[in-house]
Amino acid sequence: MANPESTSELVRALNDSGLCRGDTIALLTPIGSSKINDTYRAKSANGCQYFVKHHIADATMDQQACIEMFEAEIAGLSALRQTGTFRVPQPLGIGKVSDGAFLVTEFIQLQPLSDQQKFGQMLAAMHLAKGPERFGFDIDNYIGTTPQLNGWKESWVDFLHTRLKFQFDQAPLPEKAQRQAEQLLANLPVFFQDTTIVPSMIHGDLWSGNCAEDENREPVVYDPAVYWGHNESELGIMRLFGRFGDELYEAYHAHLPRALGFDKRAPIYELYHLVNHLNMFGVAYLDRCIRLLQIISNLLDQDTMF
Repeated sequence: MANPESTSELVRALNDSGLCRGDTIALLTPIGSSKINDTYRAKSANGCQYFVKHHIADATMDQQACIEMFEAEIAGLSALRQTGTFRVPQPLGIGKVSDGAFLVTEFIQLQPLSDQQKFGQMLAAMHLAKGPERFGFDIDNYIGTTPQLNGWKESWVDFLHTRLKFQFDQAPLPEKAQRQAEQLLANLPVFFQDTTIVPSMIHGDLWSGNCAEDENREPVVYDPAVYWGHNESELGIMRLFGRFGDELYEAYHAHLPRALGFDKRAPIYELYHLVNHLNMFGVAYLDRCIRLLQIISNLLDQDTMF
């Protein structure tokens, strides 16, 4: 959490930057804090409101890395907006303060998601939006504070292999789990036999804390970690850390039916996010990673995958 001195500096920096459409910020009210960022509602002298996200630089992420993280977030917000589906906050720009950097977007008055069926329909529409015929994104970004590699690949299996290996290489897995991780990487193509994958625009971090509704009950998504990828990969973190009901998934799969092997791939997409949480937050997530790796290993030991 930022201290009062850094908050005062943030107000000065906001006013000097002109990012709040030239308005003079008179009040900065905390609206949330996480292990990653502090967030605020900035209110101008004429009553306009803006959303501000502040990241404090530290030994793991210096000021330049903070700026790059927010540049990637702006690119992600813009990509989501281009699909013409969900409401997505309009990014306004990035600024520096002595202890880090900040991002300014439009302010949306959020309320809990109430229409999960509509959300599922819009998620399917976003995944069906036309895009490139390869997998990746124009720039690398972050999943939490972990760099997320987005180099373009013609093959989804190759792209996913790169993603998983990057996480596994950092993870403090015990010897057996590490062998199982290597087994998964070596056999990844097996999970995609006879599967045609069309690149979808993926939010990338779509847990229940990164979606809501606006004042008109229109679904809103934010805090993305985007890429063009397999639509099923989106559902991994939703199952792990979402409070989403059956009506959402039923509405989604009415437009994008479960493909052959869906249930066997699901643990892989959950594993990516669990290992990332292990790498960011420590051993509290280790047992869950070990259990998922064992489930995947058991699948590979079966005589017939599909």
